[in-house]
Amino acid sequence: MKYFKLLVFAFLLLSGYESMAQYGYGSYYDPYYGSGYSPGVDRRIATQRGKKSIRKNKDEKPKDLSVVMSDYLAKELKLDDFQKAAVKSVYDERKDEILALSQNQSDTRDVITDKFRVISEEIDKEIIPLLSEEQKTAYQKIIEERNKK
Repeated sequence: MKYFKLLVFAFLLLSGYESMAQYGYGSYYDPYYGSGYSPGVDRRIATQRGKKSIRKNKDEKPKDLSVVMSDYLAKELKLDDFQKAAVKSVYDERKDEILALSQNQSDTRDVITDKFRVISEEIDKEIIPLLSEEQKTAYQKIIEERNKK
């Protein structure tokens, strides 16, 4: 009887180890041990609550179009402060039209695209005189890339 109890105890002890291995808790037969991947079903409570949300902060205001574009062009074209301020003012003048077009759902996509193209050509006509010759060639490349899309 003493040996039978010892045999049952050993069986229960070893069978528990093997059952935990399928969920990635054992290290002897587990090829995923230490890799961060745990096969099987994770049945722990509230595992999703601790994950980071991919949503943006609700309190964060959307960035201003004129600031974003002037920063982008200042970086790409190496604009000085005067040129950057002038580009910002050009986009400030057209910002309302661009935002109204982006909110427009009554027109078709092609009509909206054509209207965007007209506005961007007008903006280009105002920006090009502000640039040096090197900046103009770089800006023409930006325009060509934009028109490819």
